[in-house]
Amino acid sequence: MPTHKWWQEEFFADLRPFFAQLSPKETNQQVRYLIKKLKLKPGMSFLDCPCGFGRVSVPMAKKGIKVVASDLTRVYLDELEATVKRTGLKIETVHSDMRKIDFRNRFDAAGNLWTSFGYFEKERDNLLVLKKVYQALKPGGRFCLHVINRDYIIAHYTATEWQEYGGVLSTERRKFDYATSINRGVWTFHKDGKARTYEVGLRMYSYHELIAMFTQAGFVDIEGFGSTEDAPITRHTLAQWVFGTKPK
Repeated sequence: MPTHKWWQEEFFADLRPFFAQLSPKETNQQVRYLIKKLKLKPGMSFLDCPCGFGRVSVPMAKKGIKVVASDLTRVYLDELEATVKRTGLKIETVHSDMRKIDFRNRFDAAGNLWTSFGYFEKERDNLLVLKKVYQALKPGGRFCLHVINRDYIIAHYTATEWQEYGGVLSTERRKFDYATSINRGVWTFHKDGKARTYEVGLRMYSYHELIAMFTQAGFVDIEGFGSTEDAPITRHTLAQWVFGTKPK
């Protein structure tokens, strides 16, 4: 049966094999870009929220960054903690909904990456995520939101999609709600003759909307790019890298 709060544990447990889309080379390139744009140096602190299984947290920690990794999906944190134990890296993990983190003036930088934003039906909850990150940053701290580009999706929209990774087949049937900019899809994961289905609603944003939200949360010096080469954001760029600073 479809689940109501799709962003909780089960959906992301089923989604795990599909992170294989991103190669370690691509991840390392993204981490180098983040370190550069967030002006991070060894010994500085970074909040990865939500962190998933540590795709970014681990290479960040290897660069000497003090990482705190927060996520609601317990199986992802278990995987990250196992990696920490195996490698000897120092990463603090926090099991939390990203709307409920309660850090204050602690971090030099923070990131919300790989379209981990827009999960909530109420827009004030999505804005709350930005406000919580703002609260967590030190004055002068930098934040990066890496999220899918609504304008690209509209320009290249398809009603169905399927993918297969790690022996799991996912199918999605979707419809875009133009009144709310929420992409509503029915995802089904097929594995070992069994299927699990989720109703997923993801609020998608154009760049100008993110600028307005960043501003409302308190960020200044907001800038956005369509690639790790600082290309401009257009309807032809799939993802947006949006940066903001907490005033000193």
